[in-house]
Amino acid sequence: MTELSFRPRTSEIPTNPGVYRFIDDSGRVLYVGKAKNLRVRLTSYFGTFEKLHERTQRMLQSASDVKWTI
Repeated sequence: MTELSFRPRTSEIPTNPGVYRFIDDSGRVLYVGKAKNLRVRLTSYFGTFEKLHERTQRMLQSASDVKWTI
């Protein structure tokens, strides 16, 4: 199991619609996504790591932060 140090607490993530960005150590945006419910969408990235697509696993391993905009 991979532990992601930047994982926000579920209660910190809003349930509003919005856009989210995964960012690496140098500030480069790795991925931009949109969601009707940010909490539901973002928590899906932080579930069972092994069940995620390989490409998503690599993105999460490269990321150092996730930010969202409502």
